[in-house]
Amino acid sequence: MFDRIDYLRVLPEHGMARLGGDPGPHPKGYQQFEAVAYHNGPDKTPGTADDIELGAVPVQWAIEEHIATLNDDDVRFVGSIDQKGFFTPNIEGPNPERRGNGNNYGDVNVVATYSGQGAERPVQARSRLIVTIPLYVIWQQQEVLPQR
Repeated sequence: MFDRIDYLRVLPEHGMARLGGDPGPHPKGYQQFEAVAYHNGPDKTPGTADDIELGAVPVQWAIEEHIATLNDDDVRFVGSIDQKGFFTPNIEGPNPERRGNGNNYGDVNVVATYSGQGAERPVQARSRLIVTIPLYVIWQQQEVLPQR
């Protein structure tokens, strides 16, 4: 039982997804996010030991730019997030729509917004997401494992 939601945390706090073929030999690496609600607890201070975890809550999901370079535009190219917090990366390879025919990799913020029961006003939290190149070599393939 709780009377309000004081803050959220988006888990994982630092996510990673991988671009992949569509079609292509390298599978995409997806990332699932979750929003967890908290009550500040008796001391009414967020982020202390007495805070009460209320559990996962339904939120509105979005991605926004994590500005790392001048005229950063990663949010347009890295992929998309659905309303269940599931991030789907874009395809790999040069993109003629991107400056310098760049790949679709980049870093963005994943934003969760809760405005349901127990929220006096919308409550937001962010997580950083790195969208990187495909995993080109899988070292645990049978062909490269030591023979026993």
